[in-house]
Amino acid sequence: MSNGPNISDASFASANARSMLVCPVCHGPLAWGAESIACQKCDRCFSFENGFPDLVVGERFADEPNQELADYEEECNLYTAQHYFLPLLKKLLGSQKRTPRILSLGCGTGADVDVISAAGYSVAGIDCGARSSAWPHRECRDRLLLANGKNLPFESAAFDAVYCGCVFPHVGTIGDSHKVHASYAKERAQLALEMGRVLRPGGHIIVSSPNRNFPVDIFHGRTKEHPLPRLNPPSDPFLLSFRDYQQLFRPADCSRFNLLPVDGYWGFVRRKRTFAGWLSMLPVEALFKLVSHPAGASLRNSVINPWIVVLGTKVGA
Repeated sequence: MSNGPNISDASFASANARSMLVCPVCHGPLAWGAESIACQKCDRCFSFENGFPDLVVGERFADEPNQELADYEEECNLYTAQHYFLPLLKKLLGSQKRTPRILSLGCGTGADVDVISAAGYSVAGIDCGARSSAWPHRECRDRLLLANGKNLPFESAAFDAVYCGCVFPHVGTIGDSHKVHASYAKERAQLALEMGRVLRPGGHIIVSSPNRNFPVDIFHGRTKEHPLPRLNPPSDPFLLSFRDYQQLFRPADCSRFNLLPVDGYWGFVRRKRTFAGWLSMLPVEALFKLVSHPAGASLRNSVINPWIVVLGTKVGA
């Protein structure tokens, strides 16, 4: 059941935080009430969920509540935020005189938003799945809201950087699976356009996911009962390649695409707690170090690299 916000600690409770939000459909101004949020342009009404603005338009991510999986993702996201995204954002945005504004799209439990917020950045996090159940306990809970990336509730050119980790493969799928439906290409294109719309000229898009060119997908579909990685034929559209991301973001006015080093993105912390797990990750970490070295940059989009991180810059810098 939806509940109205406690103004003392609710997400986006302050006037300053609310000022960046608009209707996710028509981008009109919002009027905030105790129990609902109304668009003053198209008259659509939105609600609160556990005190957080629920501005989701369209479908929600079909992830079933699972505490074990949420704990695992919390640990992974915390590591990646500390060791990869935060250092990268500092490198990309460190020369700005004003405080950079950053959007974490598909922030899950919100661990990354805590890390980046604590570093002094103005950051917002959105998600449209069950992992938002962890938000009330976050330090950054005033920066989180429910929204769908294909209909972002932010003004155009609101952010200096927009990043997401393994979001695009799960857009246009049948539930939380690796099977896509007929509209997957259109839905991914809409997400890319929205990310470009809310990015200021000269701002940066950062997207990451398993590499479509790699023959197996070691990041999806593995369970205790089926521990082997999923085979990934090149014709399977679930995953994306560097070329796929370029084609998606060019219509969103993004250019100057680069494949970034991947060393430090994954810590494999939980798997390394056992000797067998540590041993199984050695080949993967060796590949990450190889493609992350300047001499191995040409291999980042090849069949030997399991994970890619794509950096794009919006035209107009």
